[in-house]
Amino acid sequence: MIALDELMAVGRGGTSIAETLPDDAAQEPGALLDSVESRRLLAEAVSQLTDRDRVVVSLYYFENLTLAEIGRVLGVTESRVCQLHTRAVLRLRSKMLEASAG
Repeated sequence: MIALDELMAVGRGGTSIAETLPDDAAQEPGALLDSVESRRLLAEAVSQLTDRDRVVVSLYYFENLTLAEIGRVLGVTESRVCQLHTRAVLRLRSKMLEASAG
């Protein structure tokens, strides 16, 4: 137990006790930087996909359409959309691996 004024009072070194309490919900700074870098690399990899692959990825992951719905949008079968999706994911995975190795 600690008094509220003591918690907020500035101690040695110019910090309050409240500033020294751990935040279990906070993300580690290194992990945050890795996440930002991963997103940048993924965005770059997506931009290098063919137009059709980019549309499939966008509709599937950002618009939450099913493969059948994407097929109707593109005028192809659900099976073909599955092939396009698999190809796009493999290309993205490859580009991400290249980027992380280099």
